Amino acid sequence: MIKVLVVDDERIEREGLKYLLSREDGISEICEASNGKQALQILRAQKIDLILTDIKMPHMDGLELARKVRETDERMQVVIFSGYNDFSFAQEAIRYGVKDYVLKPVDPENFHHVLSKVKCEILKMKEKESHELQEQNFLQQYFLQSYLYTGQKEILARAEKMIDLDKWNSWHCAILIESGDTFFDSAEETLAEEIQKELRRVFFYLNLNARQSLLLFQDLYCDYQIVADHLYQFLKRNYQVSFHLAVSAKFEGCENLPEMMNQLERQLEEKFYHPEKHVFSCEEDDWKLANRETQDAHLMQMISEDISRKDMENLWKHFLCLKEKYKENTQYSAMYIRFVFSNLIQELYRENQFAGEKRLEKEIDCLYACQDILQILDVTEENIREYEKFVKDSMSESRNEVASVKNYIYQHYDEDLNLETLAEKVYLSSGYLSFIFKKETGMNLNRFIRVFRMEKAKELLCGTGMKVAQVSEKVGFANVSYFCRSFREFYGKSPESYRKGSGDDEESSSEN
Repeated sequence: MIKVLVVDDERIEREGLKYLLSREDGISEICEASNGKQALQILRAQKIDLILTDIKMPHMDGLELARKVRETDERMQVVIFSGYNDFSFAQEAIRYGVKDYVLKPVDPENFHHVLSKVKCEILKMKEKESHELQEQNFLQQYFLQSYLYTGQKEILARAEKMIDLDKWNSWHCAILIESGDTFFDSAEETLAEEIQKELRRVFFYLNLNARQSLLLFQDLYCDYQIVADHLYQFLKRNYQVSFHLAVSAKFEGCENLPEMMNQLERQLEEKFYHPEKHVFSCEEDDWKLANRETQDAHLMQMISEDISRKDMENLWKHFLCLKEKYKENTQYSAMYIRFVFSNLIQELYRENQFAGEKRLEKEIDCLYACQDILQILDVTEENIREYEKFVKDSMSESRNEVASVKNYIYQHYDEDLNLETLAEKVYLSSGYLSFIFKKETGMNLNRFIRVFRMEKAKELLCGTGMKVAQVSEKVGFANVSYFCRSFREFYGKSPESYRKGSGDDEESSSEN
């Protein structure tokens, strides 16, 4: 659709042109201005595709208007109207980039002919711009996904040569959306627009796989917890699928994007331990502002979850938070400090394979016999170290379970695979499988499935005569359009360019 600006100091002339335009197809909106200065004000405020202007007007004639417009927008289409006496001006205007001219009095048939020709050029230009924008967007998605999951600096160097990285540096917060089903492979392509309309905020939309999408926001001074709650209610209201959302901490600079992505994935793992919650955020600042009892309860909850996942990195981190709090602070009673750290030790011994009840009693007695905070910390740290050794010794079993899951994916990649089903196959909880799978492979399960399917799709396209639709179905994509979009985002090229016999065997780097 084309938006037109009519510029003429005579109202009756403007009304006549508006009438003729109303009879033309493809005109979405008609704006009007009584002189060149007013026209420039409208052009600064709105996106106009075509200007129809009289060549002689007070203050600023059509020739000067055309010159000023073309200085700022070389693609702007301008048609002028002139009398027979102004024919020489019309010829000069064409040298300033005016597309065509129409003599007055306006002949409707001639007007239709000129406008049809200009409309055709405008639509071709729009199509070209749309294609260029789409190609740029695919490149953004291709490089961004690669960088998010690998953190390789050379990806930034390659991306900088082909796209504008200023956009990446303008992002300050992200929201990761995860669906309980393969929602994003069948979601409307207008989903991002619908979300933008609902939130009334600008963001960059990146689909990660059939179950996850990422929104990247620019506004630094915003409570994104509220935004995420709003977004969750919108999704819940409009789609019959379960959703979980994670909100990142604020960040600066694109070099922090990979860590931000890791943080979001860790936050989403909380859904296994808090099924009643649907929106998770970085709560570190919240517990620091809370009172003593709330702080300790929150830390102990996180420690309990660390132990259930055998997540030693976060277990040490949360223990050090407690250690820092109590090490040199004399306002707390010795009995209360013993109580806090005895709870931590009891959490360690909830793991039945780690130790029996008698040893737990012995460690608690030892802790309560301590004379000062340093001794209490030593006893606690020693128990954590023993637990860490136990975890390392048991990791070989976890590797076997991860290998079993990977083998199942290799054999059943054309099926609807999800975390819950795969966890049942190896008799693990969904939360623990999610944790050990990422620890062992370096990527979450959804990501691993997508990478394998993309690699398999490329192999089939290059090595067989299968059509794109057949390959899409073969690698587990129910929606061909979504498969083609995902393939381009993954490899930076269309599936068709890899088809056997296409004549394009150029290798493209994958995101592995």
